Amino acid sequence: MTFQDAQAKLLAHVRDRIRNGELTERGLARLIGVSQPHVHNVLKGVRNLSPEIFDSILQYFRMSLPDLASTEDLEASLRRRSAPERVAEAAFLDSPIGPGTPWSAAVNWRRSFPLPFPAVAAPAGLVMARLAPDPYMYVTLAGCDIALLDTAERRRSELSPEGLYVVSRREEAVLRYIRSGARCYYLVTDATMDAPHQWEQLRTTTAELVESIKARIRWVGRERDRELPMRQRGRFLYDAISS
Repeated sequence: MTFQDAQAKLLAHVRDRIRNGELTERGLARLIGVSQPHVHNVLKGVRNLSPEIFDSILQYFRMSLPDLASTEDLEASLRRRSAPERVAEAAFLDSPIGPGTPWSAAVNWRRSFPLPFPAVAAPAGLVMARLAPDPYMYVTLAGCDIALLDTAERRRSELSPEGLYVVSRREEAVLRYIRSGARCYYLVTDATMDAPHQWEQLRTTTAELVESIKARIRWVGRERDRELPMRQRGRFLYDAISS
């Protein structure tokens, strides 16, 4: 029930009381502290019912918002609230990602983790991955041991300074930020974020870079928090549900 629905139901209740002779426009106006013409215009739909007058009328009739809802509406609302949360799960990659671990797109379909946002089915391209310890990413990955990866080509090719990417180079897949320079690209870590002279250079074309980017990190969290409420399992590194 919307606020407009509640207003319409309350005004209908007042009109019924007036038609039944239980109340007059003048009497209601006096009791709630407004003019009789104002009450008349509100009941006729000429003037809007302000929140203050709405509350005053509720108080006069000793009513609350649930009193304006039908039994069917209340029962339907309770059913929606008590229904189990529908959350799809994403399968894990067969091997972890991080220093010393090569990229593998193989998926272990026997192992999965609930998506950190409501969904009936996991969107295409989303997979979970275990994180190998990376001392150079101690801020972003602090306390986290799993990540939700978006492997869709569009997400991988849209380079953003804020984006955290899985980059495959030198036989390992590491999580890095990417910066573009005049003649090359740079891989940036938490440890080197404020020290550009320490950024790792990648002398490669844009097409070759996109090929080496295997995924963009959407969310990081902890596997042991699986049973916690959705918002407490981890944090998003960019928008939760856009595709």
